[in-house]
Amino acid sequence: MKKLKCLSVLLLSVFSTVLFAQEYKRDVEYTEALYNFIEAYYNNSIASEEEADRLYSDAVSSISEDASEYEKEVQFARCDYLYGMYSMGEYDLESIQKIKNINDTKDKNENASETIKQKKAKAASYFDSGIEHAQKAIKLENRSDAVLIYVMCLSSNCTVKPTSYVIGNGLKVQSNAKKAIALDPKNGTAYFYQWAQDLYAPEFFANYKRGYNKMYSNYNDENLHFEKFDRFNFLIAIGDSFLKRHDNDSAKIWYDKAKAYYPNNRTLKKIYDKNY
Repeated sequence: MKKLKCLSVLLLSVFSTVLFAQEYKRDVEYTEALYNFIEAYYNNSIASEEEADRLYSDAVSSISEDASEYEKEVQFARCDYLYGMYSMGEYDLESIQKIKNINDTKDKNENASETIKQKKAKAASYFDSGIEHAQKAIKLENRSDAVLIYVMCLSSNCTVKPTSYVIGNGLKVQSNAKKAIALDPKNGTAYFYQWAQDLYAPEFFANYKRGYNKMYSNYNDENLHFEKFDRFNFLIAIGDSFLKRHDNDSAKIWYDKAKAYYPNNRTLKKIYDKNY
């Protein structure tokens, strides 16, 4: 009887270990083709718009016909979000502080050329489409990945839309990131968007110290799940928190860590060219 009891305890221990070791699953997994698009984008290896179109088309085509309507809408939103980011021409988080009205013809800043405005307008159209797909997904099933991709599209739209759009929608980013976390407390991406405004909102609204503390804490939380690009984004954000406080040496430590993930990333290249 004693041996049987010991065996039961051992089996329970093994079973618990297996359960604990099981891989975290999103409610909608990324397809391989979409992940390929993400990797190419973050590592700045998309050589032409034609290649971007192909990667986008492959990602859309990779969405299984057998997937639920909810899963399809989330994946469509992800594809639109990524193509919108590509259309912006760069992944530069500092651009959130340099929001320009894409309809303002009086904007004489050299960065507000017609080409840039066209890129922003194209990006906005994809972010708008991504938001529509995300909202459809949320109506079908109010789950974390649907809310999260809504947040991501909304956040990026705030970098390319008029200031009036930011005023009307900017606060929705953090509030909906909190919703995504409530629906899935392990969703590491959602934590990034919860605190991003502390680092990237206009300076009057920013809180660099809190942004650093939250990003650092979340990045090191072993209970959270991160995609590769999530880790990169967190590292860039932590580096930016030091750079904004004029501690370039500390910032470089974190940028160097980010570089290990995507050595050819355009944002990193701009940071190094400007500061080191």
